[in-house]
Amino acid sequence: MRKPSAEWNKWAETFSHFGVEGLVAWLLEIGEPLMLVGAQILYMGQPLLGHNRVVNLAHFLEDKEETRAFTALLRRE
Repeated sequence: MRKPSAEWNKWAETFSHFGVEGLVAWLLEIGEPLMLVGAQILYMGQPLLGHNRVVNLAHFLEDKEETRAFTALLRRE
């Protein structure tokens, strides 16, 4: 699995601060079959939403290994 990045740690801390890390992990797990569709929607909305963050999020959603690794980080596995 991939090593957590600084960006992942920042997101994990934010989710933990609001007490929703379990919810986010659960949503990533159950939403896995729809991640590719979500990524494509983000690519289409890129001109309206901005470029860098949207593309990074879309790449994240497309990569199953990455989403699983982030879910494990949220669950502290």
